[in-house]
Amino acid sequence: MNIEQLMYIVEVAKYNSLSIAAQNLHVTQSTISQSITNLEKELEIKILKRSRGHGAVPTDDGRKILKLSYEVLKKIGEIKEAANLINSTELEELKISSLPGLMMFLVKAIATFRHDYPHAKLEIIEHNGFNVIEDVRRNKTDIGLITISDEWEINMEGVLFETLIDGKQKVYVSKHSPMAILGAVTPQEILDQTLVTYNGEFMRNFIKDFFEKYKPMKTLFTSNNMDGVGQAIKDNLAITFAPDFVMKNYPLVMNGDIVPIELTNHKVVNISLGLVRSENKQLPSFANKYIQYLKSEIIEC
Repeated sequence: MNIEQLMYIVEVAKYNSLSIAAQNLHVTQSTISQSITNLEKELEIKILKRSRGHGAVPTDDGRKILKLSYEVLKKIGEIKEAANLINSTELEELKISSLPGLMMFLVKAIATFRHDYPHAKLEIIEHNGFNVIEDVRRNKTDIGLITISDEWEINMEGVLFETLIDGKQKVYVSKHSPMAILGAVTPQEILDQTLVTYNGEFMRNFIKDFFEKYKPMKTLFTSNNMDGVGQAIKDNLAITFAPDFVMKNYPLVMNGDIVPIELTNHKVVNISLGLVRSENKQLPSFANKYIQYLKSEIIEC
């Protein structure tokens, strides 16, 4: 028994065809056929039932052998990948553009990524959403992390956007605020409140539309420092709006100092957090690995 034989039966079973398997593996059909026959003789098991009308179909016993073969080939792939990491002398570099408020997602994924790729160099650049897309489009960075609303008109030519999580806008208040026990508020109920906002592209657009529809609210300050915004809310000096997926794991929300409240009787503003990558650029394997870790962190959020 050898690795090639396992590859052959897995590929044939995948397409129920010796000819397609031969084409995909760049060998002759007779090579695959003879190899499978030899394996069946060695194991004394009929793995594939071959016929002109139905191609090559796994037998009941063959399915058991195929399941184990899948697992063996997967482990072999992991061994090869581990060996490549050990022997690699090439500097692995990954450049990421992101909105400032999304840094927590990137950092959590980096901690796991570093375990498998200790020598990789990561560079994170903070930009607004437009510049994140431009960075990826012009290959200045490998991937980007942004938020997008379905109400925006954005030029995505040359890039792909993959939604990782969908969310909605909520109101966030101090646990000492009388509104903290309400669970939901209308726009009219918060118009006399003082507002503090994170200085991001999405937030600026939301606030502008909100003020135009209702009336301007008194603003304590606007900042791109989330800790400062959070402290103002915690001390009951102001309230804020924010996407739920951004605030869910924020420490002051997790410990109960800041309370999320639903915004009702207002047009639902859907917002998506996602990944931007180039249509034409092929990412290296270690970059795709980081993306897997990033997706896991965001999905678990």
